[in-house]
Amino acid sequence: MHHFLLARLTTRTPHFGVLCHNVILFFNSRTLSVSNTNHHKGGTFNAFSIINSCGLSPEKALEISKRLKLKNPDGANAAIDLLRNYGFSESQLCSLVKKFPSVLLSNSDKILLPKLKFFRSIGFSATDLPKFLVMKPTFLKSSLEKTIIPCYGVIRSLVRNDNEAVSTLKHGLWHCSSNVVNNSLPNIEALRQLGLPQSSISLLVANFPSVTFMKHAKFVEAVEKVRELGFDPSKTNFVMALKVFADMSEASWKSKFEVLEKCGWSSDVFLLAFKKHPQFMVSSEHKILKIMSFLMKDMGLAPKEIARCPALLKCNLEKTVIPRFAVVKILKRRGLVKSDLQISTFIKISEKLFLKKYVTRFQSHEPLVLAAYKGQKSN
Repeated sequence: MHHFLLARLTTRTPHFGVLCHNVILFFNSRTLSVSNTNHHKGGTFNAFSIINSCGLSPEKALEISKRLKLKNPDGANAAIDLLRNYGFSESQLCSLVKKFPSVLLSNSDKILLPKLKFFRSIGFSATDLPKFLVMKPTFLKSSLEKTIIPCYGVIRSLVRNDNEAVSTLKHGLWHCSSNVVNNSLPNIEALRQLGLPQSSISLLVANFPSVTFMKHAKFVEAVEKVRELGFDPSKTNFVMALKVFADMSEASWKSKFEVLEKCGWSSDVFLLAFKKHPQFMVSSEHKILKIMSFLMKDMGLAPKEIARCPALLKCNLEKTVIPRFAVVKILKRRGLVKSDLQISTFIKISEKLFLKKYVTRFQSHEPLVLAAYKGQKSN
Protein backbone atom coordinates (compact mmCIF):
# COMPACT_ATOMS: atom_id res chain seq x y z
CA MET A 1 0.00 0.00 0.00
CA HIS A 2 2.79 2.38 0.84
CA HIS A 3 5.19 1.51 -2.02
CA PHE A 4 4.14 4.49 -4.14
CA LEU A 5 4.83 6.75 -1.16
CA LEU A 6 8.20 5.17 -0.41
CA ALA A 7 9.16 5.80 -4.02
CA ARG A 8 8.97 9.51 -3.31
CA LEU A 9 12.06 9.19 -1.14
CA THR A 10 14.24 8.78 -4.21
CA THR A 11 13.58 12.37 -5.25
CA ARG A 12 16.59 14.63 -5.48
CA THR A 13 17.63 16.61 -2.41
CA PRO A 14 16.88 20.34 -2.95
CA HIS A 15 19.54 23.00 -2.68
CA PHE A 16 18.91 26.45 -1.25
CA GLY A 17 21.73 28.77 -2.29
CA VAL A 18 25.10 28.98 -0.61
CA LEU A 19 25.32 27.03 2.63
CA CYS A 20 26.24 28.79 5.84
CA HIS A 21 29.58 27.92 7.47
CA ASN A 22 29.58 24.45 8.98
CA VAL A 23 29.41 24.65 12.73
CA ILE A 24 30.35 22.14 15.41
CA LEU A 25 28.80 22.52 18.81
CA PHE A 26 30.82 21.44 21.84
CA PHE A 27 28.69 21.02 24.94
CA ASN A 28 29.99 20.59 28.47
CA SER A 29 29.01 21.68 31.96
CA ARG A 30 31.05 24.89 31.78
CA THR A 31 31.14 26.20 28.23
CA LEU A 32 29.57 25.97 24.85
CA SER A 33 32.17 26.39 22.13
CA VAL A 34 31.68 26.46 18.41
CA SER A 35 34.38 25.76 15.85
CA ASN A 36 34.54 25.37 12.08
CA THR A 37 35.24 21.76 11.04
CA ASN A 38 35.66 22.65 7.39
CA HIS A 39 38.46 25.10 8.23
CA HIS A 40 36.75 28.08 6.61
CA LYS A 41 38.49 31.39 7.00
CA GLY A 42 37.58 33.16 10.17
CA GLY A 43 38.72 30.53 12.64
CA THR A 44 36.69 29.72 15.72
CA PHE A 45 33.30 31.41 16.06
CA ASN A 46 32.33 33.27 19.19
CA ALA A 47 29.87 30.90 20.87
CA PHE A 48 28.05 33.57 22.87
CA SER A 49 27.36 35.79 19.85
CA ILE A 50 25.90 32.81 17.96
CA ILE A 51 23.76 31.83 20.95
CA ASN A 52 22.49 35.37 21.43
CA SER A 53 21.73 35.80 17.73
CA CYS A 54 19.31 32.89 17.72
CA GLY A 55 17.92 33.31 21.21
CA LEU A 56 19.44 30.25 22.86
CA SER A 57 20.81 31.34 26.21
CA PRO A 58 24.04 29.86 27.61
CA GLU A 59 22.01 28.38 30.49
CA LYS A 60 19.65 26.66 28.06
CA ALA A 61 22.58 25.37 26.02
CA LEU A 62 24.20 23.89 29.13
CA GLU A 63 20.90 22.33 30.16
CA ILE A 64 20.57 20.68 26.75
CA SER A 65 24.19 19.55 26.73
CA LYS A 66 23.79 17.78 30.07
CA ARG A 67 20.69 16.03 28.83
CA LEU A 68 22.18 14.90 25.51
CA LYS A 69 25.76 14.21 26.66
CA LEU A 70 27.23 14.73 23.21
CA LYS A 71 30.60 12.95 23.06
CA ASN A 72 31.33 13.61 19.40
CA PRO A 73 30.11 16.83 17.78
CA ASP A 74 30.37 15.49 14.21
CA GLY A 75 26.86 14.04 14.23
CA ALA A 76 25.31 17.23 15.58
CA ASN A 77 27.23 19.26 13.01
CA ALA A 78 25.99 17.04 10.18
CA ALA A 79 22.39 17.34 11.41
CA ILE A 80 22.65 21.13 11.61
CA ASP A 81 24.18 21.39 8.13
CA LEU A 82 21.43 19.19 6.69
CA LEU A 83 18.68 21.27 8.30
CA ARG A 84 20.29 24.44 6.98
CA ASN A 85 20.41 22.88 3.54
CA TYR A 86 16.65 22.36 3.81
CA GLY A 87 15.97 25.99 4.53
CA PHE A 88 16.15 26.27 8.33
CA SER A 89 17.22 29.72 9.49
CA GLU A 90 19.35 30.21 12.60
CA SER A 91 16.32 31.16 14.67
CA GLN A 92 14.37 28.15 13.38
CA LEU A 93 17.27 25.84 14.21
CA CYS A 94 17.40 27.31 17.69
CA SER A 95 13.65 26.83 18.21
CA LEU A 96 13.84 23.27 16.96
CA VAL A 97 16.73 22.39 19.28
CA LYS A 98 14.88 23.91 22.23
CA LYS A 99 11.78 21.82 21.54
CA PHE A 100 13.51 18.66 20.32
CA PRO A 101 17.16 18.56 21.48
CA SER A 102 17.54 14.94 20.39
CA VAL A 103 17.49 16.09 16.78
CA LEU A 104 21.23 16.70 17.29
CA LEU A 105 21.67 12.99 17.98
CA SER A 106 19.76 11.89 14.87
CA ASN A 107 21.72 10.25 12.08
CA SER A 108 21.54 12.83 9.31
CA ASP A 109 21.78 10.36 6.40
CA LYS A 110 19.66 7.49 7.72
CA ILE A 111 17.06 9.29 9.87
CA LEU A 112 16.72 12.99 9.05
CA LEU A 113 17.36 13.09 5.30
CA PRO A 114 14.70 10.49 4.31
CA LYS A 115 12.07 12.34 6.36
CA LEU A 116 12.98 15.74 4.93
CA LYS A 117 12.96 14.35 1.38
CA PHE A 118 9.58 12.74 1.95
CA PHE A 119 7.96 15.91 3.26
CA ARG A 120 9.34 17.91 0.33
CA SER A 121 8.13 15.26 -2.12
CA ILE A 122 4.51 15.48 -0.96
CA GLY A 123 4.38 19.23 -1.47
CA PHE A 124 5.94 21.12 1.44
CA SER A 125 7.78 24.15 0.09
CA ALA A 126 11.29 25.17 1.11
CA THR A 127 9.84 27.87 3.37
CA ASP A 128 6.88 25.91 4.75
CA LEU A 129 8.76 22.77 5.80
CA PRO A 130 11.00 24.43 8.44
CA LYS A 131 7.98 26.30 9.85
CA PHE A 132 6.00 23.06 10.03
CA LEU A 133 8.75 21.03 11.73
CA VAL A 134 9.56 23.80 14.22
CA MET A 135 5.87 23.97 15.11
CA LYS A 136 5.46 20.19 15.21
CA PRO A 137 8.88 18.61 15.90
CA THR A 138 7.26 15.34 16.98
CA PHE A 139 7.14 14.42 13.29
CA LEU A 140 10.93 14.17 13.40
CA LYS A 141 10.65 11.73 16.30
CA SER A 142 8.27 9.37 14.50
CA SER A 143 9.36 6.47 12.33
CA LEU A 144 9.07 7.28 8.64
CA GLU A 145 8.18 3.77 7.46
CA LYS A 146 6.11 2.64 10.45
CA THR A 147 4.21 5.83 11.28
CA ILE A 148 4.58 8.86 9.00
CA ILE A 149 4.05 7.16 5.63
CA PRO A 150 1.11 4.98 6.80
CA CYS A 151 -0.56 8.00 8.44
CA TYR A 152 -0.02 10.08 5.34
CA GLY A 153 -1.47 7.26 3.24
CA VAL A 154 -4.71 7.38 5.24
CA ILE A 155 -4.92 11.18 5.05
CA ARG A 156 -4.21 11.17 1.31
CA SER A 157 -7.02 8.66 0.74
CA LEU A 158 -9.52 11.09 2.28
CA VAL A 159 -8.73 14.12 0.12
CA ARG A 160 -8.36 14.95 -3.55
CA ASN A 161 -4.67 15.79 -3.88
CA ASP A 162 -1.33 16.23 -2.11
CA ASN A 163 -1.97 19.92 -1.47
CA GLU A 164 -5.04 19.10 0.62
CA ALA A 165 -3.13 16.38 2.46
CA VAL A 166 -0.33 18.83 3.28
CA SER A 167 -2.94 21.34 4.44
CA THR A 168 -4.27 18.68 6.81
CA LEU A 169 -0.83 18.23 8.34
CA LYS A 170 -0.37 21.99 8.70
CA HIS A 171 -3.75 22.63 10.32
CA GLY A 172 -3.76 19.76 12.78
CA LEU A 173 -2.10 16.55 13.97
CA TRP A 174 0.39 17.76 16.55
CA HIS A 175 1.84 14.28 16.49
CA CYS A 176 1.69 11.48 13.97
CA SER A 177 -0.31 8.68 15.55
CA SER A 178 -1.91 5.73 13.78
CA ASN A 179 -4.64 5.58 16.42
CA VAL A 180 -5.59 9.23 15.93
CA VAL A 181 -5.51 9.07 12.14
CA ASN A 182 -7.50 5.85 12.03
CA ASN A 183 -10.33 7.58 13.91
CA SER A 184 -11.00 9.45 10.69
CA LEU A 185 -12.02 6.36 8.71
CA PRO A 186 -15.40 5.67 10.40
CA ASN A 187 -16.00 9.42 10.70
CA ILE A 188 -15.59 10.05 6.98
CA GLU A 189 -17.57 6.92 6.14
CA ALA A 190 -20.47 8.27 8.22
CA LEU A 191 -20.40 11.50 6.20
CA ARG A 192 -20.27 9.65 2.89
CA GLN A 193 -23.32 7.62 3.88
CA LEU A 194 -25.15 10.90 4.49
CA GLY A 195 -24.31 12.00 0.97
CA LEU A 196 -21.59 14.59 1.57
CA PRO A 197 -19.71 15.27 -1.69
CA GLN A 198 -15.95 14.82 -1.85
CA SER A 199 -15.50 18.59 -2.00
CA SER A 200 -17.10 18.95 1.44
CA ILE A 201 -15.11 16.04 2.85
CA SER A 202 -11.88 17.58 1.57
CA LEU A 203 -12.90 20.91 3.12
CA LEU A 204 -13.36 19.21 6.48
CA VAL A 205 -10.18 17.13 6.40
CA ALA A 206 -7.86 19.83 5.05
CA ASN A 207 -9.12 22.72 7.18
CA PHE A 208 -10.57 21.13 10.31
CA PRO A 209 -8.50 18.00 11.03
CA SER A 210 -9.25 18.29 14.74
CA VAL A 211 -12.86 17.47 13.85
CA THR A 212 -11.92 14.80 11.32
CA PHE A 213 -9.77 12.87 13.80
CA MET A 214 -11.97 13.21 16.89
CA LYS A 215 -13.34 10.09 18.57
CA HIS A 216 -16.17 8.53 16.62
CA ALA A 217 -18.84 8.74 19.34
CA LYS A 218 -18.35 12.49 19.79
CA PHE A 219 -18.16 12.99 16.04
CA VAL A 220 -21.48 11.21 15.45
CA GLU A 221 -23.08 13.27 18.22
CA ALA A 222 -22.03 16.50 16.47
CA VAL A 223 -23.25 15.21 13.11
CA GLU A 224 -26.67 14.40 14.58
CA LYS A 225 -27.01 17.94 15.95
CA VAL A 226 -26.33 19.35 12.50
CA ARG A 227 -28.89 17.03 10.93
CA GLU A 228 -31.51 17.90 13.54
CA LEU A 229 -31.29 21.56 12.54
CA GLY A 230 -32.06 20.65 8.94
CA PHE A 231 -28.73 21.31 7.24
CA ASP A 232 -28.41 19.91 3.73
CA PRO A 233 -25.51 17.38 3.58
CA SER A 234 -24.82 18.37 -0.02
CA LYS A 235 -24.04 21.97 0.97
CA THR A 236 -20.77 23.36 2.34
CA ASN A 237 -22.50 24.84 5.38
CA PHE A 238 -23.06 21.32 6.72
CA VAL A 239 -19.30 21.11 7.32
CA MET A 240 -19.17 24.58 8.85
CA ALA A 241 -21.99 23.74 11.26
CA LEU A 242 -20.30 20.44 12.12
CA LYS A 243 -17.14 22.35 13.05
CA VAL A 244 -19.15 24.60 15.39
CA PHE A 245 -20.90 21.72 17.16
CA ALA A 246 -17.72 19.65 17.42
CA ASP A 247 -15.88 22.47 19.20
CA MET A 248 -18.64 24.01 21.30
CA SER A 249 -20.10 22.79 24.58
CA GLU A 250 -23.83 22.75 25.27
CA ALA A 251 -23.36 25.42 27.95
CA SER A 252 -21.55 27.77 25.56
CA TRP A 253 -24.18 27.25 22.86
CA LYS A 254 -27.00 28.01 25.27
CA SER A 255 -25.25 31.07 26.67
CA LYS A 256 -24.66 32.62 23.23
CA PHE A 257 -28.23 31.90 22.16
CA GLU A 258 -29.52 33.66 25.28
CA VAL A 259 -27.42 36.74 24.45
CA LEU A 260 -28.96 36.90 20.98
CA GLU A 261 -32.41 36.24 22.39
CA LYS A 262 -32.02 39.29 24.65
CA CYS A 263 -31.06 41.30 21.56
CA GLY A 264 -34.37 40.40 19.93
CA TRP A 265 -33.69 37.21 17.99
CA SER A 266 -36.40 34.58 18.15
CA SER A 267 -35.60 30.89 17.71
CA ASP A 268 -36.66 31.10 14.06
CA VAL A 269 -34.51 34.16 13.40
CA PHE A 270 -31.55 32.51 15.11
CA LEU A 271 -31.94 29.36 13.00
CA LEU A 272 -32.15 31.45 9.84
CA ALA A 273 -28.89 33.19 10.74
CA PHE A 274 -27.11 30.00 11.80
CA LYS A 275 -28.01 28.22 8.57
CA LYS A 276 -26.64 31.13 6.56
CA HIS A 277 -23.35 31.49 8.40
CA PRO A 278 -22.72 28.93 11.19
CA GLN A 279 -19.28 30.38 11.94
CA PHE A 280 -20.72 33.41 13.73
CA MET A 281 -21.38 31.22 16.77
CA VAL A 282 -17.62 30.87 17.24
CA SER A 283 -17.48 34.52 18.33
CA SER A 284 -17.41 35.21 22.05
CA GLU A 285 -20.51 36.39 23.90
CA HIS A 286 -18.81 39.72 24.56
CA LYS A 287 -18.07 40.25 20.86
CA ILE A 288 -21.59 39.26 19.80
CA LEU A 289 -23.17 41.64 22.29
CA LYS A 290 -20.81 44.49 21.36
CA ILE A 291 -21.52 44.22 17.62
CA MET A 292 -25.27 43.75 18.10
CA SER A 293 -25.37 46.82 20.34
CA PHE A 294 -23.57 48.97 17.74
CA LEU A 295 -25.74 47.79 14.85
CA MET A 296 -29.03 48.21 16.69
CA LYS A 297 -28.37 51.38 18.72
CA ASP A 298 -25.95 53.32 16.51
CA MET A 299 -27.00 52.12 13.06
CA GLY A 300 -30.68 51.57 13.81
CA LEU A 301 -30.82 48.08 12.34
CA ALA A 302 -33.58 45.70 13.32
CA PRO A 303 -32.60 42.26 14.69
CA LYS A 304 -33.98 40.56 11.57
CA GLU A 305 -31.83 42.74 9.31
CA ILE A 306 -28.70 41.62 11.16
CA ALA A 307 -29.81 37.99 10.92
CA ARG A 308 -29.83 38.31 7.12
CA CYS A 309 -26.06 38.95 7.28
CA PRO A 310 -24.84 36.99 10.34
CA ALA A 311 -21.26 37.21 9.03
CA LEU A 312 -21.31 40.64 10.69
CA LEU A 313 -20.93 38.93 14.05
CA LYS A 314 -17.62 37.42 12.96
CA CYS A 315 -16.14 40.72 11.75
CA ASN A 316 -13.85 43.00 13.69
CA LEU A 317 -16.04 45.81 15.02
CA GLU A 318 -13.38 48.53 15.12
CA LYS A 319 -11.44 47.62 11.97
CA THR A 320 -14.26 46.51 9.66
CA VAL A 321 -17.82 47.10 10.80
CA ILE A 322 -17.64 50.70 12.08
CA PRO A 323 -15.43 52.14 9.24
CA ARG A 324 -17.52 50.54 6.49
CA PHE A 325 -20.84 51.60 7.96
CA ALA A 326 -19.45 55.14 8.32
CA VAL A 327 -18.60 55.27 4.62
CA VAL A 328 -21.90 53.76 3.45
CA LYS A 329 -23.85 56.14 5.68
CA ILE A 330 -22.23 59.13 3.93
CA LEU A 331 -22.81 57.63 0.48
CA LYS A 332 -26.48 56.97 1.25
CA ARG A 333 -26.95 60.51 2.53
CA ARG A 334 -25.52 61.89 -0.73
CA GLY A 335 -27.59 59.50 -2.84
CA LEU A 336 -24.48 57.88 -4.29
CA VAL A 337 -25.63 54.36 -3.37
CA LYS A 338 -29.10 52.88 -2.95
CA SER A 339 -30.77 53.52 0.37
CA ASP A 340 -31.67 49.82 0.60
CA LEU A 341 -28.11 48.62 -0.12
CA GLN A 342 -27.74 45.11 1.26
CA ILE A 343 -25.32 44.86 4.18
CA SER A 344 -23.68 41.74 2.77
CA THR A 345 -22.60 43.61 -0.38
CA PHE A 346 -20.17 45.81 1.54
CA ILE A 347 -19.37 43.61 4.55
CA LYS A 348 -18.55 40.26 2.93
CA ILE A 349 -15.85 41.61 0.62
CA SER A 350 -12.13 42.18 1.08
CA GLU A 351 -10.79 45.51 2.28
CA LYS A 352 -9.13 46.08 -1.09
CA LEU A 353 -12.41 45.60 -2.95
CA PHE A 354 -14.34 47.73 -0.45
CA LEU A 355 -11.91 50.63 -0.92
CA LYS A 356 -12.21 50.31 -4.69
CA LYS A 357 -16.03 50.13 -4.80
CA TYR A 358 -17.02 52.51 -2.02
CA VAL A 359 -14.11 54.85 -1.28
CA THR A 360 -11.85 55.44 -4.30
CA ARG A 361 -14.78 55.38 -6.71
CA PHE A 362 -16.66 58.16 -4.90
CA GLN A 363 -13.77 60.15 -3.47
CA SER A 364 -14.01 62.88 -6.13
CA HIS A 365 -17.75 63.31 -5.46
CA GLU A 366 -17.49 63.08 -1.69
CA PRO A 367 -14.00 63.65 -0.22
CA LEU A 368 -15.32 62.86 3.26
CA VAL A 369 -15.54 59.12 2.55
CA LEU A 370 -11.78 58.59 2.77
CA ALA A 371 -11.49 60.74 5.87
CA ALA A 372 -14.38 58.88 7.49
CA TYR A 373 -12.89 55.50 6.64
CA LYS A 374 -9.39 56.35 7.86
CA GLY A 375 -10.69 58.20 10.89
CA GLN A 376 -12.85 55.34 12.10
CA LYS A 377 -10.08 52.76 11.53
CA SER A 378 -7.57 54.86 13.47
CA ASN A 379 -10.07 55.35 16.28
